[in-house]
Amino acid sequence: MLQVLMPKALAEMVGTFAMIFVGGGSSLLVERGIVPAFCIPIAWGLVIGLMIFAVGNISGAHFNPVVTLASVVTKRLPSSLVFVYWGSQFIGGLSAVGLLAILKKI
Repeated sequence: MLQVLMPKALAEMVGTFAMIFVGGGSSLLVERGIVPAFCIPIAWGLVIGLMIFAVGNISGAHFNPVVTLASVVTKRLPSSLVFVYWGSQFIGGLSAVGLLAILKKI
């Protein structure tokens, strides 16, 4: 079972990390005046599209706990995977926020 869960968990963690890092990072770049504000939605859209393309076939590319919950409610995802996905999303998002906090100080 671990051989099945590990790729899914890793895909969700990487996808969530990328989404939060690029999305939040674009906001920081706008805040510092490095890029114009219209780059924020472009960055979010590009990173989400890229991550869906990169890992969507592995985990379904949820990257968001609410999307995971909706998939369980609509029976597109087994309820046994909810906490695996949520944990991976939490770790990925927290890692991205931590890295952004470190980079913001630089």
